[in-house]
Amino acid sequence: MLVFRGSPRKSHPSVLMVDEMLKEEREPPRSIRRIRHLPQSADRILDGPELIDDYYLNLMGWGKSNILAVALGRSLYLWNAAGSTVQLLLTTDADDHPTSVAWSVDGKMVAVGFASSKVEIWDAVALQQVRILEGHLARVGSLSWTWNMLSSGSRDASIINHDVRSFRRVSSKLRAHTGEVCGLKWSCGGDLLASGGNDNLVHVWESSKMGSSKYLHRLTDHRAAVRALAWCPFQPKTLASGGGTADQCIKIWNAQTGRCANSINTCAQVCALEWNRHQKEILSAHGYNQNRLSLWAYPSLAKITDFTGHTDRILQLSQSPDGSTVVSAAADETIRFWKVFEPPPCSPGMDDEDRLFSLKRMHIR
Repeated sequence: MLVFRGSPRKSHPSVLMVDEMLKEEREPPRSIRRIRHLPQSADRILDGPELIDDYYLNLMGWGKSNILAVALGRSLYLWNAAGSTVQLLLTTDADDHPTSVAWSVDGKMVAVGFASSKVEIWDAVALQQVRILEGHLARVGSLSWTWNMLSSGSRDASIINHDVRSFRRVSSKLRAHTGEVCGLKWSCGGDLLASGGNDNLVHVWESSKMGSSKYLHRLTDHRAAVRALAWCPFQPKTLASGGGTADQCIKIWNAQTGRCANSINTCAQVCALEWNRHQKEILSAHGYNQNRLSLWAYPSLAKITDFTGHTDRILQLSQSPDGSTVVSAAADETIRFWKVFEPPPCSPGMDDEDRLFSLKRMHIR
């Protein structure tokens, strides 16, 4: 189902960790800067037949084990980036289909939400279902993990938190949205959960207060559904959100105060956001009326460049474990890999085998 078009290219080096970035912020500016080359086109392209064209669904995720999970129609596939192999994980009955996908923090399990309102947890190594989670009354369009906690957002406007170590039906249920919960994202430290809904609202929740529906902040500045959410990796209390067609804005929030620090009108539907873990940038994926990726400087939100190639709206966006490559999936039924977040050169003497996720091993037939 996932057919490659194009040719592999040379690997580029490894990861600048977030703590190194924070250390650099405290150091005096350096006089020598590396020249960075941004790609003019996608590095690799896969076919993604039957990718559902629905703004409110989250159908793709790239796990820590370097495996890309993609829902295509009634099936969920696992593409192994290291071995260029594709495995079929599951196929539903005719009256059901996957509506959301999310990897566990360790990359060993993948959670799948369905139109039928259930959530399944699968062992991605053994390719076996290990749990079925229930409690929602409508499709589950968003999922997010933080260690042993899996949160699910539904068209029934609720969020359910499941402790996957417990066999209780529901750990806690949050009710604050009045529309479908289409965006859900745990912060890097696991202390804050952001939710976005078809009611144009963003809520920020504290992990220590999940027993009630009392949110920390309600953010009301967007004028359309909010699906795109991304926590900043080098400023843990900073949240980025993106609005739909009637809004078209990317907003940066201080999650401690609930105040909007910056906002930019992108002139297009904002479908997804990914932070650059190596430099102070954020990448956005767009739909109506411009089918493009856009790279923005942070914190100014000045546009750096656009990336084009998709011929329909870009609905899904995910980042490789080493943070160098971003994958986009669009309604044109193509899945494209972009080396937009290339990390800086590695230390002298380090070869590809020393890197945890060497893209040189990502050969695709």
